[in-house]
Amino acid sequence: MSGGLGLESLVDQQISVITNDGRNIVGVLKGFDQATNIILDESHERVYSTKEGVQQHVLGLYIIRGDNM
Repeated sequence: MSGGLGLESLVDQQISVITNDGRNIVGVLKGFDQATNIILDESHERVYSTKEGVQQHVLGLYIIRGDNM
């Protein structure tokens, strides 16, 4: 796997991804490809609310398309 974004150094690290629609997904980077599609493990979405603060919705193993971030 080789990506031009230096993602190799982040494999097995916890990262935060902001998607095009404004979602914040946090998880452990398990892999990626040349199109920057990424695989996150142990992931969750952080949902920010002015009334309830920060909520976390568990997603587990999650794939995010490169063109969606």
